Amino acid sequence: MGRVTIITGEIDAGKTTELIRLYSELPAGTADGFASIKAFSKQGAFEGYDLKRLATGTTAPFIRLSKDDEVPPQQESFGFDRFTFLREPLAATEDVIRDIISDPAIRTILLDEIGPVELQGNGFCSALKSLLESEKDLYLCINRKNLDPVAKKFGIVTYRLVVVEDQTFLSQ
Repeated sequence: MGRVTIITGEIDAGKTTELIRLYSELPAGTADGFASIKAFSKQGAFEGYDLKRLATGTTAPFIRLSKDDEVPPQQESFGFDRFTFLREPLAATEDVIRDIISDPAIRTILLDEIGPVELQGNGFCSALKSLLESEKDLYLCINRKNLDPVAKKFGIVTYRLVVVEDQTFLSQ
C-alpha cells in the first residue's frame, strides 16, 4: 500500500473541491482518478452526481435521485438511500482504475465518495480494494461519520488526514 491521504468533513463541506484542488497541484501526468460532481437540471434542481475523470475531464451520469414512482431495473442500477446508482459507469470506472494502477507513470490515484455503499460491498468496494493493494499513493474522500468504519473494513491503519470544514481546508 502506498501513502493514503483521507479528505474528510461533513456533507457539503467541500471535500470534492479539496480533492480537485490537490489533484491540480500534483505534477502533470502523474495522477488520475475520479470525483463525484453534483448534477443539476436545466432549471437548477439537484438531480444527483456525475462521475468526472480527473485526467481527461470527461463526465458520465453516475448517481441520480430516486423517483418515488420508479423502481430501478436491477441489471442497470441499484438503489441506496434516496439515490439510484448506475452500474455501467461503476463498471467502466473499475476498468479504468485497473488501467491506472498498471500505468507506471501514474503515482497517485484520487477517488471521491467512499462510504456506506462501499461498506455494504457495492459501489467502489472492489476498486478500492485493488487500489489499497497497489503501491500507488491514494487520496480518498470519506464523510466524517464513515471514516472509522471505512478505515476498519478496508484495513487502512496509517493515513494522513485532511479535515475540510465549510470550504476552509485544515491539514492535520
